[in-house]
Amino acid sequence: MIRFDPSHDKELEEGSRAHYREPLYYAKSYARRTEDVAYYRSLAVQDGGPILEYGCGAGRIALPIARQGIRVVGVDLSREMLDAFRVRLKREPEAVRDNVRLVRGDMRSVRLRERFPLVLCTFNTLLHLYDRQDVERYLARVHAHVTPRGRFVFDVSMPSAAELARDPNRAYRVPPMRWPATGQLVRYAEYFDYDPARQILYVTMHFEPVDDPQAAWSTLLAHRQYQPRELEALLHYNGFEVEQILSDFGPGPLDRYTDSAVWVARPRKRSSPSRRVPRPS
Repeated sequence: MIRFDPSHDKELEEGSRAHYREPLYYAKSYARRTEDVAYYRSLAVQDGGPILEYGCGAGRIALPIARQGIRVVGVDLSREMLDAFRVRLKREPEAVRDNVRLVRGDMRSVRLRERFPLVLCTFNTLLHLYDRQDVERYLARVHAHVTPRGRFVFDVSMPSAAELARDPNRAYRVPPMRWPATGQLVRYAEYFDYDPARQILYVTMHFEPVDDPQAAWSTLLAHRQYQPRELEALLHYNGFEVEQILSDFGPGPLDRYTDSAVWVARPRKRSSPSRRVPRPS
């Protein structure tokens, strides 16, 4: 058994939650990310529902699916993101609201007592499973919630050697931005620190108000880096068969330019036990 420094677990806890405490900033940051929305909405229309989405957040993907008349169950651990989703739902027609059920909980343990023909784990949510035991617990829940002929579809960022090799002391800056909750102009920089033993990339997002630098704050994001062959093995040994792997929500295969790898898997059929052949006496 590999043992790690227990103090790092606090970093992981913070890195799995902090980025999702500011739904307005989150929505602004990813407003231009639309390829995944179109892809998952198309899958949902093809299957017809109901759909289970792990990591539904504030509804960036689940709400467009619900608007198609498809029932969606969204699971998320962030109370703040789910509250933002509920605010958005209040502005929707009753028919859309009726299509959405939100569940707050840990995706490794949530039990819904329902099976779905399509189970989604969207936008790097799977990268918050930091070790093998996390993955095994989660995939067991997926097995419990997907129909025998259903599909499990998720997307994760491809590990980038250049990104993982960045100097953790170097600030990668972008132009100042308006903080959406207050309108305050803030300087923004990111720091990248990769832990090769645990295969975890820590991204520290640093915000500094232009008119009040002393009020600066930072937000930590921790993402496990899964290589494609590693994910293939984890899926295989936890009862899934990979049907397809796509590059950036398009028809092409993975290559060195892939940003997001899209995995389509199905529960593997259990083979019937082989008949025992009696040994000759």
